[in-house]
Amino acid sequence: MRWFARHRFFAVIAAVLAALVVLYAVSVNLQGDDTTVGKAARSFTTFVQKPFIALRDRIAGDGAKGDTQTAEIEKLKEEIEKLKLELQTSKLTSEEYAELKGLSESMNVAEPTADRKPVAANVISYNNTDTFNIFTIDVGSEDGVARDSVVICGDGLVGRVLSSDKGWARVVSITDENNRIGFQVTEQKGDKSVDFLGLCSGDGEGDMKGSLLDEEGFAKVGDEVITSGLGGIYPAGVTIGTVTKAEYTKKNQLMELTIEPATYFKGLKKVVVLV
Repeated sequence: MRWFARHRFFAVIAAVLAALVVLYAVSVNLQGDDTTVGKAARSFTTFVQKPFIALRDRIAGDGAKGDTQTAEIEKLKEEIEKLKLELQTSKLTSEEYAELKGLSESMNVAEPTADRKPVAANVISYNNTDTFNIFTIDVGSEDGVARDSVVICGDGLVGRVLSSDKGWARVVSITDENNRIGFQVTEQKGDKSVDFLGLCSGDGEGDMKGSLLDEEGFAKVGDEVITSGLGGIYPAGVTIGTVTKAEYTKKNQLMELTIEPATYFKGLKKVVVLV
């Protein structure tokens, strides 16, 4: 007791730090809930983690400055990432876009692409699973991020926003079983290319399952799968992944696909939200 009396200032600081550690640990466990408590927990964890993320990026930057070659490599990586992001929204030809737009209008769904502002974000935390299906980012309603805002990275499609508030947003990845996405694959037939449309969703284990909508639809292993724009959420032309398995089923006579996502979710740190 005498020690506490003599070192009251340090004792108070230690108590506050201990309380913050406990509160942070509790918040991490509760942030997956969509209750008021869960939202408050996400706000608190975002507030605590932001300075550490900034420090991490600062240290990485300072480390690069100490080595000219490393700095040049990092700069090239940044330029490549920017180019990859630009390419994600420019994969469709004008003819393909016009065709998809007409199809969207005939099916009475939203226009497949629209002008959307990109907002950069850091991945704050995952929901304690190995599949990385749901995670939290550090931008929210103050930047226009809302439910169904699309999330991408330089490699391709990441997912969509489930919910948001000031300072945070909760994202469901494309590998989630409940996240259905319209896609297209392109096959060469003679001297012309043919596009086939389909629907896919996560298999809950890190890959995606899908099927083509046309009985004559065809795809093969190695084909690139991109968003079709149908459905009104995801813009057309963003990379989803690569076909790793393609086979016809007796059940519905449609070709079913297994798709490996282009995005590496375990190493995902930074994303872009289209608002």
